[in-house]
Amino acid sequence: MCPPPRSPPLPPLLPQEFHYLWTAPLEAAAILALLGYLTGDSMLPGLGAILIMLPLQYFFGYAIIKIKLKNAGFVAHRSCIMQEVLPAIKLVKYYAWEQFFEREINKVRAQELKLAYWNVVMKVINVACVFCVPPLTAFVIFTTYEFTKDRLIANVAFTTLSLFNILRFPLVVLPKALRAVSEAHASLHRLEAYLTEDAQAGTSHFDANKTVPPGAIIDNAVFHHPANPNWHLHVPRFEVHPGQVVAVVGRIGAGKSSLIQALLGNMVKEHGASQVGGRISYVPQNPWLQNLSLRDNIMFGEAWDQSKYEQVIDSCALTLDLQILPQGDESKAGIRGVNLSGGQRQRVNLARCAYADADLVLLDNALSAMDHHTAHHIFETCIRGMFAKKAVVLVTHQIEFMPQCDAVAIMDEGRCLYFGKWNEQAQDLLGKLLPITHLLHAAGSQEAPPKPKETKESKDAPVKQQSIQLTLAPTTIKPETSDSKKKDQQKVLPVRAAMIYTWYGNVFLVLVCFIFFLAAQTTRQVSDFWVRWWVNDEYKKFPKPKGVQDPSTTQFYSLIYLALTGIFYFCMLARGATFLWWTLRSAEKIRKKAVHNVLFAPMGFFLVTPMGDLLLNFSKDQDIMDENLPDAVHFMGIYGLILLSTTITVSVTINFFGAFTGFLIIMTGIMLTIYIPAATALKKSRAVSGGMLVGLVAEVLEGLGVVQAFSKQDYFIREAARRTDITNAAVFNAESLNLWLAFWCDLIGASLVGVVSAFAVTLKDELGAPTVGLAFSNIIQMLVFYTWVVRFISESISLFNSVECMTYLSNYVPHDGVFFDQTQEGGVAKSLTLPDGQIVPASSPVQVVIDDASLERWPSTGNIRFEDVWMQYRLDAAWGLKGVTFNIKDGEKVGAVGRTGSGKSTTLLALFRMFELARGRVLIDGVDIATLTMKRLRSGLSIIPQEPVMFTGTVRSNLDPFGEFEDDNVLWEVIRKVGLEAQVQHAGGLDGHVDGTGGKAWSLGQTQLMCLARAALRAVPILCLDEATAAMDPHTEQIVQETIKKVFDDRTTITIAHRLDTIIESDKVLVMEAGELMEYAPPAQLLGNPSSMFSKLVDKSGVAAAAALRKMANEHFAQQAAKQQAR
Repeated sequence: MCPPPRSPPLPPLLPQEFHYLWTAPLEAAAILALLGYLTGDSMLPGLGAILIMLPLQYFFGYAIIKIKLKNAGFVAHRSCIMQEVLPAIKLVKYYAWEQFFEREINKVRAQELKLAYWNVVMKVINVACVFCVPPLTAFVIFTTYEFTKDRLIANVAFTTLSLFNILRFPLVVLPKALRAVSEAHASLHRLEAYLTEDAQAGTSHFDANKTVPPGAIIDNAVFHHPANPNWHLHVPRFEVHPGQVVAVVGRIGAGKSSLIQALLGNMVKEHGASQVGGRISYVPQNPWLQNLSLRDNIMFGEAWDQSKYEQVIDSCALTLDLQILPQGDESKAGIRGVNLSGGQRQRVNLARCAYADADLVLLDNALSAMDHHTAHHIFETCIRGMFAKKAVVLVTHQIEFMPQCDAVAIMDEGRCLYFGKWNEQAQDLLGKLLPITHLLHAAGSQEAPPKPKETKESKDAPVKQQSIQLTLAPTTIKPETSDSKKKDQQKVLPVRAAMIYTWYGNVFLVLVCFIFFLAAQTTRQVSDFWVRWWVNDEYKKFPKPKGVQDPSTTQFYSLIYLALTGIFYFCMLARGATFLWWTLRSAEKIRKKAVHNVLFAPMGFFLVTPMGDLLLNFSKDQDIMDENLPDAVHFMGIYGLILLSTTITVSVTINFFGAFTGFLIIMTGIMLTIYIPAATALKKSRAVSGGMLVGLVAEVLEGLGVVQAFSKQDYFIREAARRTDITNAAVFNAESLNLWLAFWCDLIGASLVGVVSAFAVTLKDELGAPTVGLAFSNIIQMLVFYTWVVRFISESISLFNSVECMTYLSNYVPHDGVFFDQTQEGGVAKSLTLPDGQIVPASSPVQVVIDDASLERWPSTGNIRFEDVWMQYRLDAAWGLKGVTFNIKDGEKVGAVGRTGSGKSTTLLALFRMFELARGRVLIDGVDIATLTMKRLRSGLSIIPQEPVMFTGTVRSNLDPFGEFEDDNVLWEVIRKVGLEAQVQHAGGLDGHVDGTGGKAWSLGQTQLMCLARAALRAVPILCLDEATAAMDPHTEQIVQETIKKVFDDRTTITIAHRLDTIIESDKVLVMEAGELMEYAPPAQLLGNPSSMFSKLVDKSGVAAAAALRKMANEHFAQQAAKQQAR
């Protein structure tokens, strides 16, 4: 779910901004007092001009803030889309929806750019006003002085100019200080409102009672949710004591999770008795992880105990995962655990629960995202092992565990209908709620499976069967690389990035911008020289034709000065407009190409690139390119040219000063050499520590239920205080460094002023008062701007890192599939994209079919053929498929089984061309898929994935993003077929709003049904199901299976499943092992051979379950044979 736009944070430099509130007026008052002393009442019109311009500056500054706040909504929306799409990129590629999301991102960005252009206009006018106040006010004072008093003299003119040059700084910072304090005041009001709210308002939250025995008892109690008082949870009797495992089962929405929340004290008790004792640990239905190492996530603030830690890792089936991860348990989980698969996230949550060693363990569907072998291993070694002496409440839909539980609570429609032993009464009741008689029979007839002998081999065996599945996590298969190599992969050289940045912004525009920069500063310097001419009355020295009278010199000089000021103002506007237009244009072109490249990048790119880094690139780095970098470079150019022109002007007026220019350059170089590395490091430290603090707050708010369940509030308060101290230390160090820079820059500036003073005294007769005044009025600016030039140079270099990262994405990320460029001849690809994202010359010509009319209705049949297919995820990785060959006829139902990591999902990846084949080929309807474009191939297939995703938008956009179906009746018909009509109507119809992956309105089962509707809407003859029902309760699974049989009966279907009952009625079964196809035949035939791998796999499910599975296979085989004979 997209977060709402954030309110503006407290100003990062509030103390400094606050002090500007009194220092700036004080400085301005002192300067104006000196001006009044010099010019008398001639200063009053100048003061009037200042008083007119100040409100304008404040108005434009306020307008900039309003535009930014309004634009924050679009920025948040754009970031939200990226946060949803990138973690679900595999699904996006399966659906061939890259173009849709690229279009949606660009739509939001277009709205953002409209406001950005207005922001540029306001900025340009505001900066121009700031820098035009001194010359404009000087014009008013000089003109008034000459008309009302006497001739303008050097000490009045150049002292006035010097004071106005100094006045620029307080005029710049005063509006900023007013805005900062205004924002701070508003933020403090929001904080006050938040801090005065009642904690846990409306809930019956309580800490576990340590005076009563561990466990939980509920007796004839009724609860309701604080947010929904109309929905009630009725619990006549429920209890769990140490050493017991109580299973909670029921349909979707039955109240299973609400029972857990009642035990946690997060529901309001209306009447009845409830008692919870001992320490609590909790695994939520949606796994929650911090952006820390796996070890820190597991320890969760507890003390280190190596033996317990190793036992937890083994019992939660994480041993092999930690061996695969290059940093082991020090690998980062990523934001919301994005670097891990769903099963890995759930097992880390379970490990955190086990390491806490609490008395009452609450597991809300903790085994849902795990395969059959891993789930049984965890149940035996963790739930029945480490939790043997704990009170355990297990919410589950896996009926096979019921006989091994001490009690069962059956829930339906918010009521606990049954609580007691697992017996025939419980089976009959659950059978009425969940019509899955064959599974109930298998679970009820079978005793607990025999435990293997406790040898080291048998103990490790289940762990070896656990998840090695492909995820989008770079850490799952990425080899260790040095930091420098990682940076090379994510950045380009600064010089190359600068060239790309300049080129994308338009070289001609850069040239025009440079001309306006020079013109603006040249005009400003010429106006200072004109004052020198004015004071010397140089016009009188010019020869004039006979009969021509001298005009009023005051009018002549003042009008020229006004004209120069007007030209300066125009050049300021043109300079700012062209510069900010150039930077915005460049940032937008880089962003557009980067988004396109990343969305269409090969899957190998996502395996070597951390998802968190990509999200930061498209949020933080993009914001820096839009806002921070242009401002820093803009002011660096303005102040740098002021400094350069000052040096040139003084060197021209005082010839000997040129010798000290070298000293200035050397000292500047030394200052930059010292300051830039330290400032960059401190800026990074400040950003990292601030990000960690904000990240902690966001994580705790998201996982507040877990934090409260573990009673970790004090721990996180201390952690927040610690991170706040670190952030404040970084801020203090950064500000101290800036003060150090200011001291040395002021010392160097004061030294140069002293040099000019020395020359003025020793050469006063040769130079004259106007020349000395001109030199002084310019050199005094060195004290104001020298420090800022050095700081902006450093900041620009630091911020340019974002450009380097984004230009890498925009220019060096390859296109997925067969890569071809505009210079290709006859559609022959010049190069291929390898699994690791490298582009290499094609070993043989590959015909790329583009918009071929003969393929308009491809595929018309569902014939699939794999011919000696070899595939690997990376060049340095093991083979995912090894010489796989099989043929699927049109309309056949094929199941794929095997241990996790055997190559089942890899087969689908090869079919969808997520990775290019190293050898062999795949044919669909007689066409080699390597000759097709990705969009043509993937739009001809449909898939229902293991982890369903709904994207923020509408029901319509989630079903038909490209608007291919204009008739709403078609969409409604599909929705009815999958059983989502009531839910869609509740959401507001086809155009009703749908939250994304963080939304709570749609359950996991309903989200999976939406994926089913997407597949049904595609009238293609091939359907793939990748563990589509692994995380469903039996009732929802049955609905999905019945819908698949009803809607997709005539389509070729490939089903990957861990639960054998899901594929036992297939026409044929693919049995995979270590990337090889071991068996391929009808299930009944394979089961007829006791030595076949499939037969052994079925036997492992238990005697009763195996018998039921064999019966189902034989019946299906007989039915198919009868159909063929009838034909």
